[in-house]
Amino acid sequence: MSEFNYEFDRLLNKINHNIMKLEERTLCVDRNLNLTINELHLLECIQKATKGEDGPTISAIAAELDITRPSTTVAVNKLKDKKFVEKIGCVNDGRSVRIKLTPKGKKVYALHTEYHENMVKALNECFTDSEKKALSDSLAKINEFYEARITEKEEEDFDF
Repeated sequence: MSEFNYEFDRLLNKINHNIMKLEERTLCVDRNLNLTINELHLLECIQKATKGEDGPTISAIAAELDITRPSTTVAVNKLKDKKFVEKIGCVNDGRSVRIKLTPKGKKVYALHTEYHENMVKALNECFTDSEKKALSDSLAKINEFYEARITEKEEEDFDF
């Protein structure tokens, strides 16, 4: 691996690690929320998938996060025990359960949203307009690269 490739790989991994570490420390540890970063992102997923009064099902959450239904059920049950979410039976289908944020969960989601807005605002102040454009274009290319590889992998998985 060339020195540039090594440094580029190291930097991508370090950025990802630092983003997650800072977010978890700022939101979960410093505020003593008793949440992991994964639980925080699960709350975000649930809130974003909520349509009006209807929260998402376990299956919808699992599909969105690309994790198994049993793992999603365990994670949701932990959030329920911590009083961040509630399970509500579906009126139209007695077998179906919807997941919704409690007021405590909504408060944490609001803090999470505010955190991201503040971080983006602070990052914006570090760059000139031309640097922001170049960075945005570069990040879009990186994202396209990874999304294409994910699609390729999904197609391979179904190739019999």
